Amino acid sequence: MARFQIEKGDRFSLSKESDLEKIRVDLNWKSGADLDASAFLTGDNGVIGDDADFVFYNSQRRANPETGVYEPFNKSVHGNKKAWMAITVPVSADNSVLGSADDLSGGDGETMHVNLAKVSPGVSEIVFCVTIYHGDKNGLTFGIVREPSITIVNEVTGEELCRYDLKEKFSSETAVEVAKLAVNDDGDWEFVALGEGHEGGMQTLIDIYT
Repeated sequence: MARFQIEKGDRFSLSKESDLEKIRVDLNWKSGADLDASAFLTGDNGVIGDDADFVFYNSQRRANPETGVYEPFNKSVHGNKKAWMAITVPVSADNSVLGSADDLSGGDGETMHVNLAKVSPGVSEIVFCVTIYHGDKNGLTFGIVREPSITIVNEVTGEELCRYDLKEKFSSETAVEVAKLAVNDDGDWEFVALGEGHEGGMQTLIDIYT
């Protein structure tokens, strides 16, 4: 159980945790639909500075999921791109954020990993989002998603630091900005509960952050 439970709009300072660097971000839900977690690493201007700073299932910058080491496509090693993407996970331009492998069955959540020590100085926010794959096309919205939540975990100790349960209905939305890690005025990282829904799916989020 998380040490702190927060609500929409609340902030939780990660500076309370001494020497905290490696974070696991657990995004959980109950739904039969195919949901995808993603992250946008943005600067002070609110947009990404590199295409690879949009970390999502189809990202072309990939890493070994066990080591987090950048692993570019090599035909002699991987055979083809489909095989390469199946054994790797998306990674940000600065190697600080590892995404989740795509679970086409829907599943009950996805996990992302953040190494705060590796975050580029030009990045001031990491926004975590969830979208419904082809939600608009298939007439699916977050109204069918039950018990969505995000939990921040100290990856070294396994301790759950804080959790945000989304209580909004999102009856027409197909994309949700769930929460973000943001640098405050003191230069420390905070976890901020957002809970902002959007129509238009992933494309709407891309339009916001690029």
